[in-house]
This record gives sequence, C-alpha cells and structure tokens, in this order.
Amino acid sequence: MDKLIYTRGTYSNEIKKVELDVNENVSIHDFKRVCKHLACALGYDSISVEEAFEGKAQPLDKLKQILKG
Repeated sequence: MDKLIYTRGTYSNEIKKVELDVNENVSIHDFKRVCKHLACALGYDSISVEEAFEGKAQPLDKLKQILKG
C-alpha cells in the first residue's frame, strides 16, 4: 500500500494534513481520481477541480462577469 500525503506548510485553521492510502497497482486514471479527491478534501470547489484537471479554463471576461454579479 502506498500513501499520498499532503501537509500544509503554514499555520491555518483549515485541514493541516491529509493522508490517502493508494494501492500499488493503481492505474493513472484512478490516480487522477484520487488526486481530485485530495483537492476536494483540501477545500477546493469540485467545479474548479474538474476544470483544472480537464484543462478547461473559463474565459477571463466570463470570470469578471461572475465576480461583478
């Protein structure tokens, strides 16, 4: 069993350490899924995680429009 460990480097009231056990024979697709779970466990929004892992970025104009409300 392998471990995927994230330790926050600075003081925070949020999650300080996440440790995931991963089978040694995990495929790259399953590893990608585990990394997505790790990002969500750290508090990243599932939509932004999906966009980051799939290489889909929102156009800057659309992002500005969302921020304006």
